[in-house]
Amino acid sequence: MSFAAKMQKVAARLLTKFDERTTKIQLITPGARVFNATTGVYEFGASTTTDLTGVATSYDLGVINETTIRTGDIQLTLTHAAEVSQADKILLDGVQYSVVAPNPLAYTGKDLTIAYKVQIRR
Repeated sequence: MSFAAKMQKVAARLLTKFDERTTKIQLITPGARVFNATTGVYEFGASTTTDLTGVATSYDLGVINETTIRTGDIQLTLTHAAEVSQADKILLDGVQYSVVAPNPLAYTGKDLTIAYKVQIRR
């Protein structure tokens, strides 16, 4: 087993252990964009919702610069179980957030994602 695969398992185990939320963090992925010939416009299909395992933390005041990281932004550390993209939304404690930066953590840039450090914003 490669080092990255071992780290992926360790990250998943620790994030599962320390995920003490009563309501799960949810990933809302928009449906596919399809052309409706009747109306002549593109429409999105139904969204899918996936439960995520991870922890949410506030950003330290020292890294908030009001351009890339704003006051109120939240950092999520999530397992590799579901791929996160900027088109997705995150439901956290009943509030829907936009994904600012999905930040997959991959060992030496390989295809194996160990975890995600996701920046979200209202």
